[in-house]
Amino acid sequence: MPQLSIIVPFQRDEAALESTLLSVLEAKTDDHELIIVHSGEYSDPYHLGDDEAVVIETESGRSIAEQLNIAAAAACSPFLQVLLPGTQVEAGWSDASIECLDDPKVDAVCVPVMDSVTGDRHFGLDGRELPHRRIAKKAKSSGGPVLAGTIVRRKSILKMGGWSDAVHQDLIDLELALLMNALELRYEVVEASMVTSTSRSIGPTSSNFEIGKGCGMIACAYSEIPDSGVELEPLSRRLGHLATGLMNPKLAAERLGWVLGVRDRSLVARLSDRVELARQGFENQTLPIRTPESAPTSEFRRAA
Repeated sequence: MPQLSIIVPFQRDEAALESTLLSVLEAKTDDHELIIVHSGEYSDPYHLGDDEAVVIETESGRSIAEQLNIAAAAACSPFLQVLLPGTQVEAGWSDASIECLDDPKVDAVCVPVMDSVTGDRHFGLDGRELPHRRIAKKAKSSGGPVLAGTIVRRKSILKMGGWSDAVHQDLIDLELALLMNALELRYEVVEASMVTSTSRSIGPTSSNFEIGKGCGMIACAYSEIPDSGVELEPLSRRLGHLATGLMNPKLAAERLGWVLGVRDRSLVARLSDRVELARQGFENQTLPIRTPESAPTSEFRRAA
């Protein structure tokens, strides 16, 4: 049985997808399972689904979170890694991470991502800035997984209900980090492992306003969940932050979105239920039969 299932979702750019697939195919061993998931956009021109990969086609219109959850449910390995199109790997890239995950108390491992353009190394989300989505530039600052590169225990991600389709697709990693913190799951950084990508491939695709508002909505929900560790600052301080960002249009847009987002309670009930179901799953050591975030696995075609 393979030890690591590598999930590569189709995202807009077929050339970037095929670049990542080629990199994985050159570096992977029998310990790796490659899963390509798409919603009808990828034609598999090289017939990888015949023997090199598992190709999953979901219903059209499925969100990235739903596609990842379907792939996670279908995976055969105890550990999962999402590689976004444009990401490159080298031989042995996952060895140190898998060794770290041999400790059953570790639920996820941050694999540093090197920006191929700037040479900067990214170490997941900056734990000091949560619930804002900021990238950690130092390993000791890492406080949660980004979508790209992180290796997670499959059993743990299934108990958490997978990635949340309730939040903006650019923020599913932020919400997962807050969920892991609320559940007190253990997360390690393995600097010996690394993947290479670009800011375009791993960064948000939405506007600063949308990102700010989405972060605010998630923060609003988690601030009402007991023992989540998320607290909202007073309105006067939020407005003060907005005023100080007016000289920077992008920062001002993000802070305006945040102010509006923390007033939006539309995610409170859904994310509260999500955390409660996940807590029950870990307490009972059982996988949920169905969660609000689960996507039915009967709605895909798997070719192997």
